[in-house]
Amino acid sequence: MDSISTALFGNYRNGEYLQFMKNVVAIYGNYDTNALLLQARLQRLTDATKALDDVFMATTAHELTPELQALDIRRDKALMGIKLHLNSFTYSEETEIVKAANALMTNYLSHGDRIDRLSYQQATAVIDALLTDWRENLMLSASVNKLSINAWVSLLTQLNKEFNDMYISRAKTSVKPGRVDQKRLEMRSAYEDITYDTMAFARVAADKISYNAIIDELNGLISNYNTSVTLRLASRSTENGEVENMVANAAS
Repeated sequence: MDSISTALFGNYRNGEYLQFMKNVVAIYGNYDTNALLLQARLQRLTDATKALDDVFMATTAHELTPELQALDIRRDKALMGIKLHLNSFTYSEETEIVKAANALMTNYLSHGDRIDRLSYQQATAVIDALLTDWRENLMLSASVNKLSINAWVSLLTQLNKEFNDMYISRAKTSVKPGRVDQKRLEMRSAYEDITYDTMAFARVAADKISYNAIIDELNGLISNYNTSVTLRLASRSTENGEVENMVANAAS
């Protein structure tokens, strides 16, 4: 494949946009960009990404930071609680229990063994992707029910949402929109330059292996972010109805 998918940048929140670009920089950083003739493009994207990151760094002293840190600690504990439960289930003498635990653990590890060590917004995005898998994949959803860890999953879902909402609230009251908009445009331009060059080299280079590998990784990243954004946008229109249903069910 020599084509890079379209990222839904217009729907990315500022934190998502920044983390996406950090992930792009990290992907290219795993390759010899000098040999691939992409180093100048990567440096421009790196500089643009750091510029926006510096703007966001100003939020660390915001009044919501203690509450944000407390939520982060709670969701880290929820992640650890889930991992410990899954590990304990692997010692069961019931084959189906072990199978369900292994399926969930394998999926968990595919998102990263130490999610708690990721940056705030990266951890939020990864946890969201993990929970999406466990909710929408029929086998994984059945495994959650089989092990009766729904309470843990619900807790992690709640904490991740509360964390993200508070993070966005903090950013809105701490960062000047004009500065962020300008930095986003600069990052977008740098991103387009390096990805267009990557696709061009993937078509004409004698050795296409590294270019195609980068394209595959970028497409995987874009797919994850686009899916998360699409689900978030879709949930807005049904959120009120879902809350009413939850209240009704709880009362019945």
